[in-house]
Amino acid sequence: MRNPIVLGLAVLAFTAPLSAEAQAGPPALRAEITKLSQAWQAAYNAADATALAALYSPDATVMPPGGEPLTGSAAIKAFFAGDVATGATNTLTITDVVGSGDLAVETGKWVAQAKDGKHLDHGSYVTVYRKVSGGWKIYRDTWNSSMKQ
Repeated sequence: MRNPIVLGLAVLAFTAPLSAEAQAGPPALRAEITKLSQAWQAAYNAADATALAALYSPDATVMPPGGEPLTGSAAIKAFFAGDVATGATNTLTITDVVGSGDLAVETGKWVAQAKDGKHLDHGSYVTVYRKVSGGWKIYRDTWNSSMKQ
């Protein structure tokens, strides 16, 4: 649980000193991040763990609920290979994109559905992107469930 707290504090420290205009992010940044978020959703819904892993930087960390953090392309690909094997689909809804320099933060909500359309889970997420080699890659990714266990 420590890593999500550290991530949250980093996000707050990153966004707090920015003006309201800078926090909203330029429209071009939101468009770029939206495109990547849509690519993530498309790859997940196509059960393509290779395409999912390609959206993450080589040193990325995924922090799934109820699990240990996973760092690196191989671990992230293996995690998603198991996750997408269920055949569930995810719908992402971006609520905010903020950024400055080589970092951007996307927050939003997600809904998971079974193949038959049954509601499986829903919650919120935070994805931190870092610009590497001229393009954006997911650097840190975490989400939670809003359903009571």
